[in-house]
Amino acid sequence: MKQYITDDEGNLIEIDDLQAAIYQVADYIHYLHSDDAPEMHRFDQKRQAYWRDIFVKLNLLRDKKESGYDHN
Repeated sequence: MKQYITDDEGNLIEIDDLQAAIYQVADYIHYLHSDDAPEMHRFDQKRQAYWRDIFVKLNLLRDKKESGYDHN
């Protein structure tokens, strides 16, 4: 059964390997540019919020799957 989440921009994302996706997104949350320019700082904040949202949604999907509630 295919698994999907919707990001905060309204895009439907298909999840092929849930555990790998969780690990990958956990890494993305911590990526920052080395440039201290204000516009890069704002960009990094927005991207971190995006990846935190994805991380929460992936973990909710995992929790539903583990609890046996695997219906969308």
